[in-house]
Amino acid sequence: MIEAIGPISAETRLAQLLGNDDLFSQAAPIEPGSGIFPAAPAAPSPVNFTGNAFEDVLSKAIESLNGVSRAEVYANQLAEKYIHGQAELQDVMVAQAKMNLMAQLAVTTVTSAVNTIKEITQIQI
Repeated sequence: MIEAIGPISAETRLAQLLGNDDLFSQAAPIEPGSGIFPAAPAAPSPVNFTGNAFEDVLSKAIESLNGVSRAEVYANQLAEKYIHGQAELQDVMVAQAKMNLMAQLAVTTVTSAVNTIKEITQIQI
């Protein structure tokens, strides 16, 4: 039997958009033979709404940029381990590629957001 799909509240949709899917949300030290990536968190952290959508999105963006920073630190640590013979080259290359993609996505997203804000401020009323 087909069920009707009810409307989704703004808070629910914003929670879906701001969900925490960050692989690097928990910085962990690298141990030899520990695998390519640190363990992902067991469950996504809940999104706490402040009532201001702009502030919620901005805080999530800052958290995402911190994730890029953690990915960079992890890739650099792995490269350091490779130099000392404690990591495999393919692990280093994968970590560097993921960090590079995360940084490119962050730059593209920030540029797009800045351009959108510029366009909004130039709208004549």
